[in-house]
Amino acid sequence: MKLTGAIKVVILLIVFSLFAAKGQTANLEDEKTNLDHQWALSLYGGVHAIDHIRDIITFDADYSDGNNVLVAALAREVYRSRRFLSFELEGQVGRHFGDDVNHWEFVALGLGRWHTFPWDHLVNTSFGAGAGFSFYTEISSVEKLKHDDAQRLLGYLALELTFGLPRLPHWDLLTRIHHRSGLFRVIGKGSSNYLTVGLRYTF
Repeated sequence: MKLTGAIKVVILLIVFSLFAAKGQTANLEDEKTNLDHQWALSLYGGVHAIDHIRDIITFDADYSDGNNVLVAALAREVYRSRRFLSFELEGQVGRHFGDDVNHWEFVALGLGRWHTFPWDHLVNTSFGAGAGFSFYTEISSVEKLKHDDAQRLLGYLALELTFGLPRLPHWDLLTRIHHRSGLFRVIGKGSSNYLTVGLRYTF
């Protein structure tokens, strides 16, 4: 499968960031990468994308069906490699509402996060990607439109960017793609995508 242009840009930024970080001193630390910040609480919401996840990444998705999600998530950092990379375990509780949906969602996932970008002295940035499992309390009407035998338990994928000001190290603005699917029918059938924005607080 070919990489999209957006994914190529992210990879190039990470590679560039790694080389840029080599020129920094070993004791260069800021509050955002302090190992004491091992918990994160996020609250985000967004709109359902009728199209595929690749259409969200390429800014070509349709969000006109009137369905939404609101999510509260608690994450625990379990590993960090210097200032660059960390891994988290996250649990979520979400509420789906709108023209066609009205149910709860529960998610558990593991997520890796890249912390170092060359412009962090202006805007602290991180990129996160994770996978896990998502459970709906009811079969989703929007997923049933795509698959007649849609299921309540499916795989979960998160792609996230956070942005924060260095003078407010505990707070970040986040944008996340909130994705469910059957992982190529390994788990089941059905899929849905939401583009979301919100706040993340680390403590």
